[in-house]
Amino acid sequence: MRWPSWRRAVKRLGRQGAAARRADPVLRPRRSLGMTAALAAVLCGLGAFTLWGTLQATQATEVQAKALVLDAIFSEASSAVAVQEMQARHYQLEPSVAARARYLESAAQADAALRRAVELSTGEAHEDALRLQAEQSAYRQAADELIVMVTDRNPQAVTQDRLEVTPAYYTLQHDITEVSRAHHTQAQKLVADLRKVQTRMFAATVVGFAVGLGLVAAIWRVMLGYQRRVLQHAEVSQHQALHDPLTGLANRLLFQRRLEDALDPASADPADRLAVMLIDMNGFKAVNDTLGHQAGDDVLVETGHRLRKVVRDGDTVARLGGDEFAVLLPRVGSVEAALEIAERATGALRRNYLLPAGSAAVSGSVGMALGSTGTSAEDMLRHADAAMYRAKTTGKGVALYDPDVDTDQPSRMALFGDLRDLLTEGDPHGELVLYYQPQVRLADATVTAAEALVRWQHPQLGLLAPDAFLYVAETGGLEIPLTYHLMRIAVKQAAKWCAQGHPLTVSVNVSPNCLLDDAFVGQVRSALAEHGLPATLLRLEITESGMTTDPVRAQDVLRRVRRDGVQVSIDDFGTGFSSLNQLKLLSADELKIDKTFVHDLATDPGDAILVRSAIELAHNLGLFVTAEGVEDLTALAMLDELGCDQVQGFALARPVPADRLMTEIRKAQDTARATLKPSGHRGPSPLSPAHAAAYHR
Repeated sequence: MRWPSWRRAVKRLGRQGAAARRADPVLRPRRSLGMTAALAAVLCGLGAFTLWGTLQATQATEVQAKALVLDAIFSEASSAVAVQEMQARHYQLEPSVAARARYLESAAQADAALRRAVELSTGEAHEDALRLQAEQSAYRQAADELIVMVTDRNPQAVTQDRLEVTPAYYTLQHDITEVSRAHHTQAQKLVADLRKVQTRMFAATVVGFAVGLGLVAAIWRVMLGYQRRVLQHAEVSQHQALHDPLTGLANRLLFQRRLEDALDPASADPADRLAVMLIDMNGFKAVNDTLGHQAGDDVLVETGHRLRKVVRDGDTVARLGGDEFAVLLPRVGSVEAALEIAERATGALRRNYLLPAGSAAVSGSVGMALGSTGTSAEDMLRHADAAMYRAKTTGKGVALYDPDVDTDQPSRMALFGDLRDLLTEGDPHGELVLYYQPQVRLADATVTAAEALVRWQHPQLGLLAPDAFLYVAETGGLEIPLTYHLMRIAVKQAAKWCAQGHPLTVSVNVSPNCLLDDAFVGQVRSALAEHGLPATLLRLEITESGMTTDPVRAQDVLRRVRRDGVQVSIDDFGTGFSSLNQLKLLSADELKIDKTFVHDLATDPGDAILVRSAIELAHNLGLFVTAEGVEDLTALAMLDELGCDQVQGFALARPVPADRLMTEIRKAQDTARATLKPSGHRGPSPLSPAHAAAYHR
């Protein structure tokens, strides 16, 4: 309220007091001088104090509001820089015009946020803003150079990323966080100062009320209302700065602060363990595309409600941005307890969303990382992100961070970049090599086929097994070009053996996504024609689960390659989810029993029953049966008794380079002939009574 209104109130109350005194002629003469002096003293003192308090409150409010604005701008800049870094990483993974446009847009947002900070700040804050603006310029220049290198496929891109871009990003992000935290702390201090001013004014007003009656009460009511509005505005501004406006959940900034507080040894019990869950929505984009963005907003709001219902009191649910959520469990009794909460969360998200625009079916992929006080918040989030990445790609819903499985993002990115460059350049130094494992035909103990298994002779990391890089290829979209490259190597080597008088059927593992690629059939035909290999000497191995993605299209593609004479094998049979009807309709020549059923064949009667059933089923469908993972000779003899057609495994031969395969073939044949009984002269089964009963049941 403005000062003229206060003066009118004072005059009005003064006139009312004068009228009361005039009504009492006895007291009027004596009270006049004393009341006038007392009222004058009270009014002057109270007016001076009120003026001082109002000026202090107004100044503090202005400073606080400016600090909050700068805090919000710096927080926005921090988020924009993080998005800019993410878009740069996305461009490295998948260079495209759209990815580059998103990167430029996020970079422009970061520049704009820091430019506003420079324009609105003064003093020390202005110096901070100028410094951050200079750091952003340096980071963007380094990132722009990296983008150009990635676009030009410059092999120095990795060096540029490691030496220039990544250090500049972490320096910029750290400084923005520190500056934002400083301004947030200043805003909180100003709120506390406002409360102290209010307390002093309340005490003085109580004294003035005893002397000045209604005048003091009126003035106090005005000031109290004004101060209350100021505090409410400050609290609302602070809440908005720390919470997501759509869902009302904690935002990234508040989640980060609570995580850091939970990890601070000074404020937490060192014996407590905590967990962080990162949740990414599956199918959310389809909701936006089919039902509209309002439906997408409804899904996000409902997701927040469901997550809050499954967590405990004291846990924090946050929306980090887009369709990504996070949960902080500051105290967990055990890994099992944390995983139970994660499973409840995925179960809650799998239920259909009943929206005004229609029903929506989405789900969530949860990555969880466990830690204790003293652990880095950055490490916790990075580990949870790596686990979430695995949960999303494997489709298992929940994944707990495993350092032996989940590679950190920097090394994963570097390995991805090396593999992409290798495939782009055509592997001029032959770093991708194939090892071959002989497959023994049990009818005559001879080797007529071999499976090609990839290895990577990395120039810095040495010989890498498939598990070290195939996951990177699959999640980075390189599995199709990698499959085509390895298929050509295998076809070339098979043609060489054929020309030397050693025709072998070579089995090549094919990524399920290749069956969805229009160029797949053409690639197979081109490889065979280029090296002159008979189509019957090439066998393509497709996983059972891979053929369930689009069964109709997979069957059509496989029928086309089989018409050319190429063999098709169903790999890892028993581990997927295909129905018997799909198996009946599938165009294939061979069925491979997964090693999980062969490993304990000699000790587990249940596995014997399953293997026997699979062999009989395959034979009834006209399929050739191969068992992989044969690691002992007892299992070899049992498979022969069960009627299996072909086997492979360490008990017979290990995967070896092409130049050693013929030696390994002779070794495998000698081992098989020494173990197996001559065809048609097999005696009683050398199995335990339990296994024998299982076979003839």
